[in-house]
Amino acid sequence: MKEFVSEIRVEWAHCDAAGIVFYPNFYKWFDQGTERLFTENQLSYVELDRDLGVSGMPLVENGTTYKNACKLGADLKMTSWVEEWSGKTFVVKHRIDHADGRVALEGFERRVMVVEDKEAERGMKAIEVPQYIRDRFD
Repeated sequence: MKEFVSEIRVEWAHCDAAGIVFYPNFYKWFDQGTERLFTENQLSYVELDRDLGVSGMPLVENGTTYKNACKLGADLKMTSWVEEWSGKTFVVKHRIDHADGRVALEGFERRVMVVEDKEAERGMKAIEVPQYIRDRFD
């Protein structure tokens, strides 16, 4: 399983008035981690669109389990990987660790790959993730 690791320093703009990371920032970091994970595997969003007609990878479900608060000035490490491929959906997991090794939180995103479909109600449809894409993550 291929992983991508991001280093994050908690800044004031990430925090609420108590100096603790405001939870929507974790979802922004998850989204960035997913994009960087795919880009690291030569599957940037531009390449997916250009080469395969994939116009996006929308979320269908997400969640987070918080374990240890992340505070202003903290150095964090976020590890992202594809945990599961299942037909048209796939699950990207994210784990954020404090510099001392304590797990700060664990989260997931369930996503689909979509292509344009002018006849579909929303103008797109989910496709099964091609095997050669899945293989890049082994």
